[in-house]
Amino acid sequence: MCVSFDVAKLPLPAKAGSTRRWTRVTVLCALASIWAACGTRTSYPGQDPFSGGGAAQDARVRVRNSNFYDATLTAIGDTGRRRLGTVGGNQSAAFTMPWTFTSGLRIEIDLLAGPTCTTDLITVSPGEEVVLEIMSDFSSMPFCR
Repeated sequence: MCVSFDVAKLPLPAKAGSTRRWTRVTVLCALASIWAACGTRTSYPGQDPFSGGGAAQDARVRVRNSNFYDATLTAIGDTGRRRLGTVGGNQSAAFTMPWTFTSGLRIEIDLLAGPTCTTDLITVSPGEEVVLEIMSDFSSMPFCR
């Protein structure tokens, strides 16, 4: 618990001159240190202080669709599937998703009125960005299986 004091009202020894001034300066410095220590203490309820606070928990997928058809993207991981969104033909888009997977990531690409492709396993960590290009000739994409 922090307590504030009025330094001018503190009882000081009745010695003459500089001793009194140095005592007042010492008391002032001690109180300033206590105030600074108490004033900077912050508590975040429900937050683990050892979690590395501020570490990114999201992964980002940037997509360039060079194909004529719209593409619907789905992230597939060991904990399930998550729809990322749709990228129009000859357009780009960026998607951010919470990283809840414990292993790698696969992305399912479903072209409107066209085939579906699932990428090989992509190793991603929280805070990283995956760049994916959908080619105009969908069958020539080497990473699809």
